[in-house]
Amino acid sequence: MSGLARLLHRSAELVAALMFAAVFVIFCAKIVMRYGEHSAMAWADEVNIILFIWIIFWANSFILAERDHISFDLITHAAGPSTRRWMAMARALIIGTIFLCAAPATLDYILFLWRERTPVLGLRLDWVYMCFGVFVLTVPLRSAAMLWRLARPGWQREVATAGEAHEPL
Repeated sequence: MSGLARLLHRSAELVAALMFAAVFVIFCAKIVMRYGEHSAMAWADEVNIILFIWIIFWANSFILAERDHISFDLITHAAGPSTRRWMAMARALIIGTIFLCAAPATLDYILFLWRERTPVLGLRLDWVYMCFGVFVLTVPLRSAAMLWRLARPGWQREVATAGEAHEPL
């Protein structure tokens, strides 16, 4: 990984860590207020739900590598390296194409959500779900990058199974 890519990846990890820290702090504050002060913090649930949505799509967009995802890969592991390469290329092409085709309608709907607001804080839903739009746009880019890596020399590293030695990306 180049220096800039490593910096961007570490920055994305920092953002996710800060969102997790915010969830923890808000959750603890809600417990203290509920049981210590007998006061409900209705906004805390809403903020934590929004943060969880953002954490999930942020991490899937910028942090998790392909091999970090949970997958049903019994057939893939039974195949040889060359077959795994073609299967990975087909998977990247199919998933990337599906997300690319779905992107215009998805982004249009997210932009339509400016009319709706969250129940407690009144936040615009287009801002709440913007992270999903980012995710929908990064999946085809990541799929294209995977296809590029599989088409180049050194593709064996991309299709290595858990039992085989491979270098981190």
